[in-house]
Amino acid sequence: MQDFNINDTLLGKTVDAPAQYDASVLFRIPRSENRTQYGISESSLPFVGFDVWNCYELSFLTNNGLPVCRMLKLIYTSSSTYLVESKSLKLYLNSFNMCSFGDSISESEINVKAIIERDLSKILETLVCVNLFDSHSKTAEPFSTFKKNELVEMISSEELSLIQFSHFTEKPDLLEGVLTSESQTLKFHTDTLRSNCRVTNQPDWGDLFVEMVSNYKVNLSTVLEYIVSFRKENHFHEEVVEMIFMRLLEKFEPQQLMVAALYTRRGGIDINPIRATHHELIDKVLVSNNYRAEKTMRQ
Repeated sequence: MQDFNINDTLLGKTVDAPAQYDASVLFRIPRSENRTQYGISESSLPFVGFDVWNCYELSFLTNNGLPVCRMLKLIYTSSSTYLVESKSLKLYLNSFNMCSFGDSISESEINVKAIIERDLSKILETLVCVNLFDSHSKTAEPFSTFKKNELVEMISSEELSLIQFSHFTEKPDLLEGVLTSESQTLKFHTDTLRSNCRVTNQPDWGDLFVEMVSNYKVNLSTVLEYIVSFRKENHFHEEVVEMIFMRLLEKFEPQQLMVAALYTRRGGIDINPIRATHHELIDKVLVSNNYRAEKTMRQ
């Protein structure tokens, strides 16, 4: 395979949709592109985690031409060398539209699921778990325990009024906290996360979830300022989550840390990375193949 070049991606380019099933349109991006810059060693990752993709525009035919429409959920580990490029995935899924995959709906579903798992696992060189959902599938709410922990509401109105939000490229030295002799637990979510695509410069909106245990009493105003500082950053979703994880890890030396973002759907796909120091911190609903995750307001 040729060396990776960001200009080779399909993002931001006019491309004809495949007329028939075509796995060759899939394009992978090495995670090392961003990890090297932030001191993340691929051989000794400081986190465990997954990338969870929800794809809402999957359709295919039975052998008698009946269209079957499904939502696709795919999950693969953050320890994989590669991530899939989103527009290539969209084109790939669209290539199923006019193809037949079985005599019945259930047979077609089984065959399509197996094909997608095979193709994505091959190009990403890791196990990709795939499931298809319809309107009758079970749903569950991810991060349900974060409801009362909205970051902006955890900061007094007086304190909020004193903040001068003037940094709109990532500025980790904004983060402040006081080292204490006891463990401090911080848990919050916020819808203020906004960054831009690394290729197209189009805005990406996300709900951010953070859970941390450390000996630092964290200044929440500075955390909010830091998150806002991503507003003009150009990175992929997965990179943003890993950057925030690393900055919190380096600044507050936590015993436990989880960072996740549920991003707004774009092009019929939403991408939801989660990174944590321990597997038990990973939200079970988010990474479950048994549920369609309920959407946040932003999604």
